[in-house]
Amino acid sequence: MPSVTEEISLSTASPEDTERFGAIVAECLPAPAVLGLRGPLGAGKTCFVRGFASGLGIDPDQVCSPSFVYLVEYEGGRETLVHADLYRLGDMSPEACETALIDIGLLEAIQGSGLTVVEWWEYYRGEIPERFVSVEFSIETAEDRAVKLSFHGDGMTTVASKLRERLAKDDSG
Repeated sequence: MPSVTEEISLSTASPEDTERFGAIVAECLPAPAVLGLRGPLGAGKTCFVRGFASGLGIDPDQVCSPSFVYLVEYEGGRETLVHADLYRLGDMSPEACETALIDIGLLEAIQGSGLTVVEWWEYYRGEIPERFVSVEFSIETAEDRAVKLSFHGDGMTTVASKLRERLAKDDSG
């Protein structure tokens, strides 16, 4: 895995706050890049993806967790968004999981030129992308979530700096 270049930690106070944060991340993240989301059920992963889609100019109402289809592609924004959910791969052997990732097209999407967001990243089997953001969610209270982003790869220090500036602007505005 490329080394961690930057980390950002913050809290969100509602699903809407998590969506707003996802939109800000999308505004700051150029393609190609992959985001790997981790966290327990109900931690806000899909809320984040809805916001991320919105930040790309994609209708967030189209976005739902693709648990049963594994992968959905959304077009119509400044970038195409590939959204994958690997929850159901958790019980598979590593070999079967790797085959499934190829079959659903995720490995191809990760190597592509767009933006890919993967829920349940811990079930991913394959090479870590060159430009990667690990996004870890934890539940603090019924509404509050802790979110930690770790940026890996070329140019990601600049992305993290841009995100910090945008978050500071959002907090002051």
